[in-house]
Amino acid sequence: MFDMHLTVKRRICMCYTVYEFYKHIIESYVSDYYVENHWSKLPKSWQKYLYNISVDHVAELLNFEKPVTKGVLPLSLLCVRNIIINVVIPRNISTNSYCAFKNEQFLKYFWKNVKLKKRHEIEKIAPICYDAGMKTNCFYIVDIGSGLGHLSRMLSYGYGFKVCTFEANSVLSTLATELDRKFEKDLMSKSLNHKSTSQTIHINKRVEENLDWKTFLKMVTEAFSESCESFRFGIVGLHPCGNLGSTLLRLYNSCPNIVFINMASCCYMKLTLEPGSNGFPLSNYCKNNNFHLTYLACEIACHAIENYVEKLQTHDDYYKLKIHAYRARLEEILVSIDSNLRHSAVCNVKYNEDLSFEKYCNKIVSKLSVVPPNKLVSSSEELINETWKNVVVFYSIRLLFAPLIETIILFDRLLYTEDFDSDCEIMPLFDSIISPRNHVLSARKRNVI
Repeated sequence: MFDMHLTVKRRICMCYTVYEFYKHIIESYVSDYYVENHWSKLPKSWQKYLYNISVDHVAELLNFEKPVTKGVLPLSLLCVRNIIINVVIPRNISTNSYCAFKNEQFLKYFWKNVKLKKRHEIEKIAPICYDAGMKTNCFYIVDIGSGLGHLSRMLSYGYGFKVCTFEANSVLSTLATELDRKFEKDLMSKSLNHKSTSQTIHINKRVEENLDWKTFLKMVTEAFSESCESFRFGIVGLHPCGNLGSTLLRLYNSCPNIVFINMASCCYMKLTLEPGSNGFPLSNYCKNNNFHLTYLACEIACHAIENYVEKLQTHDDYYKLKIHAYRARLEEILVSIDSNLRHSAVCNVKYNEDLSFEKYCNKIVSKLSVVPPNKLVSSSEELINETWKNVVVFYSIRLLFAPLIETIILFDRLLYTEDFDSDCEIMPLFDSIISPRNHVLSARKRNVI
């Protein structure tokens, strides 16, 4: 059970200590399993315990909602699992209730062309924005990375916000404008009630990392035809990628006119990680304690742990995971031919019962202009049959640490907003099966203009 009594700083320190101790496991590509002998990186007691572990047991180990009932875990592995359960940000969906838009006729029409994942996210985050608007008495909002404008459309027509969007892709920005026009026309023809008081302003512009808050404020106020001095607005970002999330937090902290932000993060592996960069770390606390993450650590934090548990629990899907061993064995063969081929980009190949390692190699190497020795290819099938389950187990152990790394990144962002006098919380707002990056950082400034 998640321990609510531990402070954020205590929790992030515990997470980082575990990361440092086990970083040799966390920072291991599964494709390097044979090249680097990953199994040897596990503590001896873990190796003994995990060698003949059942699939159900692996799934149980990764399911933090239930205790492990099969076998006796090595004490160090049990401690790691318990620390993760008690310290990381929970991933089970938040039970917070917010005022949601409930016009059934409007909603039936609105959701017609919105995909399930996007619909779920909008249903959850739009009421959070409305709640922030009510608490700050601010109903201007800027949607960053707005795509086709589904969220901005709901905020405008469903909740009555005056909305401005920023979208780097000109095609998406143009389509969003066209969809707005069609949507409003259809609402009128069908006599459907809505709360929009003005048209959404779509700006086709990338929010760059070096964008200063005064320039950003000027763009927003000009879009809304408002004065800079007393104008207030909020920001929403539905999965801004990599450094864009950090940039939005910097703009929020710097600009006195921005009174709230709601943001769901994603693509941590695209963060810049050098000291002083706009990626990680951001907070004074993490900087002063010299916290540092690597690309591989951030990459594992993006993986969908609940979806992987489902694969482990489904017989057919579990055997498809044999593809991990195929890729790892291919890597070993490529490195033996030429070390410069290490980590070559290869196409994805889905596993099926008829896919032998030889067939897999043929599909891959034809695009690499490499001919693996027949002896190495033919001898691989036996090796893979004997070890592929261990490859899956090692990957699962690495995945065990994914919530730990994500918690370090998210708590750093929370502390960063608190450095600038904001009330901030991180909530598991989305269903993690539908939307794996399911946490939303929600912050409001204590002293606003």
